Amino acid sequence: MTDSMKTLEREQTRRQVNEAVAAARLRVPRQGWIRTVRTALGMSGAALSRRVGGGRTWAANMQRYEREERATLRSMREAAAALGCRFVYAIVPPDGEAVEDLIEAQAGRRARQIVRDASVHMALEAQQLGAADTAAEIERLKKQLLAEMPRDFWDPADGDE
Repeated sequence: MTDSMKTLEREQTRRQVNEAVAAARLRVPRQGWIRTVRTALGMSGAALSRRVGGGRTWAANMQRYEREERATLRSMREAAAALGCRFVYAIVPPDGEAVEDLIEAQAGRRARQIVRDASVHMALEAQQLGAADTAAEIERLKKQLLAEMPRDFWDPADGDE
């Protein structure tokens, strides 16, 4: 795949994730989605259990599994279908951030790590940079990392959590 194709694909997928971020600003109801939607529809737990083809405690168990974060994707899809809904699953950046925010933060971490590593060697040779020069070098490296996105861009570095 050519670099321009990779760049285009990256831009398209970033837009896709950013659109999902906008849609994912929902908060999971305290009682979970299954019980909340079931209640909103006026559907009993027994009726939901019958609609999904499960035993009479299926709905109660599923509601508990969802709250305990033990429900499977398959069972959530089944519950949604039985409720006449569709199940939506997404992995999105935290707190409404855009994908670009995550990338820029990683570039900053990598740039600071590179400068820290270089500073150790420069200190040994009495060639340390001042604070302003260090900040400028971090910014320069950050821009370079963002432009090039090297293969090891997301590899953990010393000091990463």
